[in-house]
Amino acid sequence: MRISEIYTSIQGEGPGAGSPTTFIRFAGCNLKCAGWPCDTQHAIDPKRYRHEWQVMMPEEIQAAVPMYPLAVTLTGGEPLIQPAEEMERLVDALWQRGCKIELFTNGTQPLPTWVRRLDGVSVIMDWKLSSSGEDPHNDTRYDNVSLLREMDAIKFVCTSIDDVKQALRFADNIREIIDDDFPPQFYLGVAWGRLKESELAEYMVAAEVPLTWKLNVQVHNYIWPRDERRR
Repeated sequence: MRISEIYTSIQGEGPGAGSPTTFIRFAGCNLKCAGWPCDTQHAIDPKRYRHEWQVMMPEEIQAAVPMYPLAVTLTGGEPLIQPAEEMERLVDALWQRGCKIELFTNGTQPLPTWVRRLDGVSVIMDWKLSSSGEDPHNDTRYDNVSLLREMDAIKFVCTSIDDVKQALRFADNIREIIDDDFPPQFYLGVAWGRLKESELAEYMVAAEVPLTWKLNVQVHNYIWPRDERRR
């Protein structure tokens, strides 16, 4: 498995925001997101950062995860392009230790069976809008949405109010494939430097966005300098 970094910090976004967690950042991504710079270039650009990446077995990764906190974030890059059997071994080992596990994924890879097999695993799907330069209508993402539950989340990164409107339309389109009794949470956030969070917040109120939607503020960018790597 290709690892960019393992470190403990504060979760900056999504349902677990504000909680201590150990980040396992996998190296490599299947998307380019040419519409704006990825905020984790060190995890996706092999030309510049391959020399930092490590190849590790699941047992080595588990050994590098401290006992505190019992929370782990699997992120990247894209975690689900790693070898499936090795990922399952890692997740099972962490789960047996009692870890709460958050999987951050772009949703373009099929969700593995352990996502629903293990209690205490949640999925945060980053739905790429048109402005990202990627296809917002990815078929696999739609398939994955039907597996999401109330502990899971879909988040949209927006560069403009038009992006916000597109995100709301996608939410309307997928209502028929989500569980009405246990729907996932929805988050709206901004692409750094492209849209102000105050503008997004004001639009959410003016547009009477449903209470099931939340403003996703990347709190780590306010605690530490945005370009400072936490490791």
